[in-house]
Amino acid sequence: MALIAFAILGREYFRLREFFLLSLAVVLTVAAIATRSDVVPMVGKALDRASFLAAFMILLALLRDGAVTSPSVLAVGRYLTRQPPGRRYLALQTGGHLLGVILNFGCLSLLGPLIQRGVRAEQDDAAMTQQTGSSEITAIRERRQMSALTRGFSWIIAWSPTAITQAFVPLVLTGVQAGRMAAMGAGITLIFFLAGWLEDRVRGARIRARLAALGQLPTPNPLAFPKADFFRFAMVCLALGLMSSAIILSTGSATVPALMLTAPVVTAVWVWLQHRKQKDGWRATILRGREIVTQSIPNSSPEALTLSVAGYSGIMAAGLTDAQALAAWIGLDGIPPLAIYLAVAAIVPLASNLAIPSMLVVTFLGSLFSALPQLGLDPTVLGFALVMGWGLNLIGSPFSATSLVLARVTGIAGTTLSWHWNGVYSLISYGIVAVFLTFFAAL
Repeated sequence: MALIAFAILGREYFRLREFFLLSLAVVLTVAAIATRSDVVPMVGKALDRASFLAAFMILLALLRDGAVTSPSVLAVGRYLTRQPPGRRYLALQTGGHLLGVILNFGCLSLLGPLIQRGVRAEQDDAAMTQQTGSSEITAIRERRQMSALTRGFSWIIAWSPTAITQAFVPLVLTGVQAGRMAAMGAGITLIFFLAGWLEDRVRGARIRARLAALGQLPTPNPLAFPKADFFRFAMVCLALGLMSSAIILSTGSATVPALMLTAPVVTAVWVWLQHRKQKDGWRATILRGREIVTQSIPNSSPEALTLSVAGYSGIMAAGLTDAQALAAWIGLDGIPPLAIYLAVAAIVPLASNLAIPSMLVVTFLGSLFSALPQLGLDPTVLGFALVMGWGLNLIGSPFSATSLVLARVTGIAGTTLSWHWNGVYSLISYGIVAVFLTFFAAL
């Protein structure tokens, strides 16, 4: 009821994307009313999933609100972006990945501007010392660091319990073993990291050779390792894990709902710790809490609505589709399972490049294949293929959430971030996905 009320009354927060998805949801609902006798349970199921998605997005986004005012998180981000060239890619790829587990898209909002601030500061230093080629070096640094951040962050969805994929794919695809799917994702993430690092090293070697020939190699200026700040941030992560584990063990809850219940508590304590040494710490904490409730949550509501309405539309579209007739028309019965897995992993990013939300595509495909048990597909491998497609979308589509967030905070075009800077890596990543899907299908 709260979600429906917001969809009706929250128009001031909506953009063209939200209005389009809400219109699609209304059309699908009207079609269901006109054609289905079981429309009430069908709509109820879709609203249930949509409400879960909205709650997931809003509750876990609270951790970002604790992070944006944390001096420790800022210090960690500065350290990652000021590493020497040989270590900078690994630092940003790994750091972006680990920060993304806790901060989600807040990681991009934090590190994206820090990267630009760092490379511009280095450009100013180079200009003061009259170093030639400083503008070109700045562009190279920005590309390599933004690419590392994009690649590292995007693959949290392969395994992290704080990622929407791990929460939602088991809901829309019957029979998925969530733990097994996450383990598969964690394994392939290491390969993605290695592939990204190798691609950057090959590209970087050519760049360094050219700059060395011109006498323009830059001098690194790294920061000291902020031990205390890393320790404080690690304590936040540990608190989140321990409290979630306690809820899981005491109630039998699944991992994702436990994280959703824990995030507000951890955020509240985190905010209090940041203000406790002030003269009126409790008042400052309350004021910050009021700011989160009245500004931060409403400002992030469009993303929550987009996710929830896309999920609703996907479920409704699948419910309105005659799965058996569609399967017969396409000839799915004669297609090997491996070919279906490979096609699914490709369809999600391709649809995203056509501005079709990945949540909608994943929801539709998951619900559709759940209605086709005769195909003999392994639900967990199929879920893994959907997750991989979602990850490829985050890296290689200008309409993905990763590209949209980074474009907004850095001013770099989404097509540059995805197609130009990560196009080759996206193709390499799909090749890796194909190898893993072949292996898992054989098992």
